[in-house]
Amino acid sequence: MVQLGVELGLWRAMVDSELERSWAVGDLAAAVDADDTLLYRVLRKLFTLKIVTEDPDGTYGVTDVVRWLATDAAESDVRRRLVLRAFPLERTHDAATDDDFSKTTSLAISESLPDILQRQRAQLDSGTSSTTNASLAPSPLQSPRDDVVSDFVTLMRTRRQMRKSWMDVFPMPILRLSGRDYGSGRINFVQIGKAWDGEQCLALRTRSPGVLGNMVLQVPEAVVARTDQTRLAGYGVSVQVHDPSRVQPVIGAKAYYLKNFLHDLSDERCLIILQRLAAACAPDSFVLIDEMILQAGDSQQKNLQMLSYLTAMERTRAQWEVLLTKAGLQLRRVYTYDAELGDSVIVAVKS
Repeated sequence: MVQLGVELGLWRAMVDSELERSWAVGDLAAAVDADDTLLYRVLRKLFTLKIVTEDPDGTYGVTDVVRWLATDAAESDVRRRLVLRAFPLERTHDAATDDDFSKTTSLAISESLPDILQRQRAQLDSGTSSTTNASLAPSPLQSPRDDVVSDFVTLMRTRRQMRKSWMDVFPMPILRLSGRDYGSGRINFVQIGKAWDGEQCLALRTRSPGVLGNMVLQVPEAVVARTDQTRLAGYGVSVQVHDPSRVQPVIGAKAYYLKNFLHDLSDERCLIILQRLAAACAPDSFVLIDEMILQAGDSQQKNLQMLSYLTAMERTRAQWEVLLTKAGLQLRRVYTYDAELGDSVIVAVKS
């Protein structure tokens, strides 16, 4: 993780701004030319290691560790793969070959997974993405080798350029309102989460002009001040302060959309949110859940590596089906738009 930050230019970007500040994921991704979703997962891991801070509004700030890592001396040490004795964040391995590296990594993850899951469970139950008071042990992985880091940086930047989206695979015509619904003022699209910029609402309006109707962006009170409500209003998007665990105020919208939000939460908290949405749904409403879906079979070890290394509560399709069923929803279909990472949009309807 430390070496990845050096190769991305992450540490210098966070520190070298005119005024040291907290960074929104999108702004920081643009500064280092990285994919937003992957950088978000990296930042979450860095927060659990106490390398960066995480604010209630979902922004990330610097620590003394980041300030040190942004120096020439620190970069030189990291590039030479010296042990960071002042900040012992990672364990080492002595794999001699690619096969040995893979086996060693898999064994380390397998041995550490119960502890990793126990810590993650405590984080999820606390209601935050991680606990600021707990002393979290590091991932069992050594900093990736130079070629691995280079490949991952390339992946992050390539994905940002490609900008794959659920809209590339989703049948957009099903979101169109009937003439009666449009005339009655039915809400077409509700974006729920911490994304204060309303990116999905704006993208939907721009890419699918045939999808008419008003939209709503629901964000926590902590981030509403960051929204450009005037600009959003120009696209027919209104902004609401809303806690998704409470009663959903928009009843009968055509679609309720959540992106990279539920994986921060325990099954119990997810269930509450999904039940609120089920209660608000009309018979023809959709709940769209944009998340990574873990795959079964040969890729499972890779998924465990991501679970432990990036600290995310990802779920399989079967686990999503169980949650949705308990909430009074039915999984209708899954559209995968990034097969490599499993990024998909789940389409659920009221049971």
